[in-house]
Amino acid sequence: MRSILLFAAAESASPDRGAARYAIELAQAQGAALTVFVVALDVTTPGRSTDAAAVVQAVARAAGAANVACTAITAHSHAMGVTEVIAEHARLHDLVVTGCDANSLLSERSIAEHLLFEAGRPLLMVPADFQGPVATERAVVAWDNSRVAARALADTLLLGVKTLTLLTIDGDKQVPGDLDAPAREAVLVRRGLSVRHHSAPKAGRGIGEALQQEAQTAGADLLVVGGFGHARLRRFVLGSATSELLADLRVPVLFSH
Repeated sequence: MRSILLFAAAESASPDRGAARYAIELAQAQGAALTVFVVALDVTTPGRSTDAAAVVQAVARAAGAANVACTAITAHSHAMGVTEVIAEHARLHDLVVTGCDANSLLSERSIAEHLLFEAGRPLLMVPADFQGPVATERAVVAWDNSRVAARALADTLLLGVKTLTLLTIDGDKQVPGDLDAPAREAVLVRRGLSVRHHSAPKAGRGIGEALQQEAQTAGADLLVVGGFGHARLRRFVLGSATSELLADLRVPVLFSH
C-alpha cells in the first residue's frame, strides 16, 4: 500500500481521534503517502465548524509529525458534485478512509455510501470515538462465499494482515459451496497467513450487530465486509449487513464492493 485518501468533514474531523487519526497512523505503519480531502458539509447548523482550511492544516501538521508525506485538498471544481469529485480522487488511491458522521444532509455516511459503489476502491470506515492504536494484523472477514466477500478478502491482504478469521453467521442466509473449511484454509495458508473459519449463531441479533460483536470477541483489529447493494438513479439500495453497519459503526470496518 502506497497511497491513502482520507475524506473528512470539516465539522467533525480531528487529528486526535476518528478517521483522521486512523489514516495518519495507518499511513505511518504502511509507509504510505496521505492525501487529505476536507470540505464543509453542513453550512446550515449554527455552532458547527466549517473552516475546512484550518481542519486540514491541523491534520497535515499531525501527519508531518508522524513523518507521513501529506497532500491537502480543500477546494474543488463546482462543475461536479462534491461526491463525484471525491470519488474521482478516490479512484487513484489504494484505500479510502473516512468517518461515519451522519448529522448533516450531506454527511460522511452518505458520501461513504456513494464511494462504496462508485470509487472502485476499498473503503475503511472508522467510528468517531476511535483513539487508537491502529493495527491491521488481525482481521475478521464476513464470509458468505460470494463475489463481494472474495473481493473484500483480496483487499484485506493490502493491509498486511497476518491472522485471518473467516466468519459465517449461521441463520442469516444460505451459504452454498463445494469447499469445506479446511480446504479454504489450506489455500489461504499459502499466503503465509494464520487462518481459521468460525461459525457463530445469529441468535436474534441483527446481522450488523452479530458481525461486530464476533469481531470484538475475536480481538480483531478490523472487520472486513463485502458491501452489497446497487445504485439506480443515484439512490442507493444497501444490503442488510451494509446498512446496519453504516448505521451503528462500533469497530473499524473495511468495506469492499
